[in-house]
Amino acid sequence: MLTGADNVITFFQVLIALGSVALLLGLGVVVRDLVATQRPRRLARRESIPAYYLSGHAFAH
Repeated sequence: MLTGADNVITFFQVLIALGSVALLLGLGVVVRDLVATQRPRRLARRESIPAYYLSGHAFAH
């Protein structure tokens, strides 16, 4: 039989496991969003960076 202390320990282990899964999922979403926001900012081949910013592309998002 589990004693009260054992129940508390297993409860916290489950909480920690669920929390770590939630953190990993959250990090995955953040990374995916960062990658998605970086994609449109790629420069055209002959476009310089100052021209890119001055033409307003960088502020269109």
